[in-house]
Amino acid sequence: MSVTESQLRVALTWAGRGIPVVPCSRTDKGAMVPGFGKNKSGAEIEKFSDPEQVSRWWTSGRFARAHVGLLTGRGGPTGRGLVVIDLDMRKADSVLPAQYADAASGADVLESIAAAAGADWPDTYTVVTPSGGVHLYFAQPEDGPLIGCATGDTGHAPALGPLIDVRGIGGYVIAAGSYSSVQGVAYRKVIESPGRPQPLPGWLLALMRPAQTHVPQREVRRTPVVCGTSRTDRYAAAALIGETGKVSAAPEGERNRVLYAAARRLAELAAGAPAVLSETTTQDALLGSAREAGIGEQEALRTIRSGWSTGSRAPLDGAA
Repeated sequence: MSVTESQLRVALTWAGRGIPVVPCSRTDKGAMVPGFGKNKSGAEIEKFSDPEQVSRWWTSGRFARAHVGLLTGRGGPTGRGLVVIDLDMRKADSVLPAQYADAASGADVLESIAAAAGADWPDTYTVVTPSGGVHLYFAQPEDGPLIGCATGDTGHAPALGPLIDVRGIGGYVIAAGSYSSVQGVAYRKVIESPGRPQPLPGWLLALMRPAQTHVPQREVRRTPVVCGTSRTDRYAAAALIGETGKVSAAPEGERNRVLYAAARRLAELAAGAPAVLSETTTQDALLGSAREAGIGEQEALRTIRSGWSTGSRAPLDGAA
């Protein structure tokens, strides 16, 4: 298998898991395509999860041998996003705080942090980098704010400590299977956990989130479904009831995917039944169901708006 075929397979595998990908330089690991970042919405990074776009990148001359970068933060339409803890190797001339003076790597620092918390080493999908560092992959939390990026020991969440970088919203990491032309070594997967990247352990999540100021949740009033008289309106009303029911009953790990799919489906139908599926009424109904399923309000709103935006660009003609 050629480098191009291998990298394309890696890119399509992760895109299929709902993780956006980007071609990166094989020398300095820099992203070769713009358009992602911490301020981008889910809709704006959808192209990085599109199998057709991904295939075009890795079969073109410029990107054919590129590293596969995995965008961290928000996931694509079919999956939760990633947060990756990057444990670096210590450089010979680096000076660390006294409690980590003997640490040879970020792995030693994280082990000390875990011991202080009375916790075990996190068991999740793990990759060893060409320099000997370690990437621990986790799923972004389903509830509350997503995890951002941090480098070293800044004293502010989500920073964890020296020799540890956090890659969340706006960041990326190089996927296992990519070969470093500088070090002559590949990024290697060493642990394939059940279900791949696991949820962040509670003790880690507590360290990586800043203290939260209570923000009152917006009151969501259940709006009676307008059935209308036409066949299209009746179909749209049934779809609204059915999709909100799916969201309310969605199991953990599937909630955001189901919510996105519901918003997209209802947006596709909205043009043909505006009296039943107005944007405000539909999104409020979905938000109420999302909260019943246990999704945080801000996360739910982002998912709903992303799905609605996508569905609005491809309306269905009629209800048949």
